[in-house]
Amino acid sequence: MIGKVSLKEESRNYSRPKFRQLSRDVSGEVFDIPENHKIIFAYESLHGKTTLIGGICFRIADTGVSVPDTVFDSEFYHVIAFLFVKGDFQGQGVGRRLLNKAATFMMNVIKRPIRVQSAEKAVSFFEKMGFVQVQAPFESMCGPRLFRFLYNMEKDVK
Repeated sequence: MIGKVSLKEESRNYSRPKFRQLSRDVSGEVFDIPENHKIIFAYESLHGKTTLIGGICFRIADTGVSVPDTVFDSEFYHVIAFLFVKGDFQGQGVGRRLLNKAATFMMNVIKRPIRVQSAEKAVSFFEKMGFVQVQAPFESMCGPRLFRFLYNMEKDVK
């Protein structure tokens, strides 16, 4: 049984240790919040105890860039760097809620497509959320096993 889930945007500097631990818990690897990215955490409250259960890390598109350049992670687009949900809470709407809150935040700044380089394991989740693959998957030479193959995906915001 999942308790009450709340979402909270937190400052990058304050959140770094929590984000690193969350990434380790979910993926077995430690990741950091990239520069100029925002973070939203999901917390579960049950029986008076609050537990960190997920997080999304994203960058808002640069409103000063009016034309996308040729690279996938162009500043023209909104970008999701990481979306982690602890295993016991996957499939219960936590990732969807995190993604929707981040997308609302991004669209309130400027309406632009959202891009993500998804791990193979998460492709079906992003497809359910309206993302489509925009390039063939590629092998990441330096990433951990979870991120060995990455899928460039995009969600248009009409």
